[in-house]
Parts: sequence; structure tokens; C-alpha cells
Amino acid sequence: MGKYWGSPWGHISGKLNGAVGGVWKGIEWVRTFIFPTQRGTLALYRQYKKGLVSPVAFSYEQMNIRKAALSPLGYVGRTNLTNFIIPIWTEFCTKHGLVMTGLNAFVRRNAAVLYNSMAHVDEEYDAASNTPDLALATISDGDLEGTPLLTAVYTTGTGNLVTTWDEAVFGNGTLTDKAWICVLKKPILESVGVTGTWAPKLYLYGPLDTTKTRDDEGATVVLPTGLTAADLTAFLFFRDAAETIGWSISNALQVTAP
Repeated sequence: MGKYWGSPWGHISGKLNGAVGGVWKGIEWVRTFIFPTQRGTLALYRQYKKGLVSPVAFSYEQMNIRKAALSPLGYVGRTNLTNFIIPIWTEFCTKHGLVMTGLNAFVRRNAAVLYNSMAHVDEEYDAASNTPDLALATISDGDLEGTPLLTAVYTTGTGNLVTTWDEAVFGNGTLTDKAWICVLKKPILESVGVTGTWAPKLYLYGPLDTTKTRDDEGATVVLPTGLTAADLTAFLFFRDAAETIGWSISNALQVTAP
């Protein structure tokens, strides 16, 4: 297998835009397809920046889908298999009869969304001006009703992240649903540029059991001290008390400072 674990285009059988996929023992798989004319590799990028290859030979679109979307998502999933992927996304696949791994489901759900949220997918990644919008990511998914985060305020000296939401429900949610929080922390990539590693560095805190329920309308979770609020994106989701319906879809909010 290559280093990319999901497809933003749905099921792949054969080759598609730098990826190859199929089914093995009933499980869908996808990986990078390596061929001589692949135009988004790190090696080719470095040659392009040094003027050693023409613009026609290099593609920022191909590089961005791998480096800015697939690679960070795969990294988050692989480093949080037991605490995040298995309890949430593997369960989602089982409940919905999806013949794929939880990791593939998570990556598939988010890769195209994050890639397309870049301001200019055909230009070089830039952490300040041309980067995926993490608030568009889906951290949890399921059949339980979700609800938006209203506020998410982080205090760097204490590490406290204070969140609030509205208890109102309009579907199958109840006031006894348990509230959970996840937080994604930038940077997405370790270092960029000609001398950069372009290795993924996106970090996930959680899932954090807030010990609160929907009717509490807010919760405080403790993160490490000294973080920067602008680097944090908070996600709120719920699980029904009986654990028969399962998880809700997550709702995200950019974290702010007091």
C-alpha cells in the first residue's frame, strides 16, 4: 500500500487521477499509483522550483490533494486508530453496511472537501493564505441529531477550552445525549518550501468526554497550556445515552482567545 488511505471520489476500480483502487476480500482499498508522468511528487516540485522542469511537467493540483489533504487526514487517522477511528468511523461503517475500513471512510469523507476549500488549488500551499479550512471537516458522523457550537474560547495560561451550544432539538436528539469534543491543531504540515519536509503534522486532541449532556448547553475541556487559539478548530458531537442510535455528525468552530 502507498501512504494515502482514502479516495475523495468514492469507490475506485482501476486508475483515477493519480490513484488506483479495488476490492480485496470485500474491503475497498485505494493507494497512490506511481507512474513516470505523475506530476505532483515532492521530487518534481523541487525540480520545478529550481527551474529544472517546465510548468507543464508539474501540477500543484496533484501535489495539493496529496500533501494538503490526503496526507494530513491519513496521519490523523493512523495515529488515532483506537481512540478515534475505530469507535467512531468503524462503527459508522458497520451501522451503514459500508464495506470499507473506518480510516478509509474518514479520509473519503474529508479529502475532497478540504482540498476544494483551498483558495487556489492550482497554486502552492501557503499556511496563511492557501490552506484547507479545517472547520469544514467532519470528525464524527452518524444518525443522531447534531447541534452547532456557539462559542469555543481557549485560555492559553490554563489550557481551558470553554464551549457553549444550544440545547434545542428538532429531530431524534434528546437532552440526555452525551456531549463530546475534538480539537484539531495546526500546522497541517511540518515544513514546506524547497527545503521543507512536507510531512503531515496535523494533531487531534480527543475525542474528549465532556461529562456533560446536551441540556447543559456548554462544557469545559482541558488542553495543554501555551497553545495558540488561532491554530485550534473545535468539533462538537453527541452520543445517545443508550448508545443505540450512536454518534451525531460533528459541528465545527474556529477557536478564539478571551
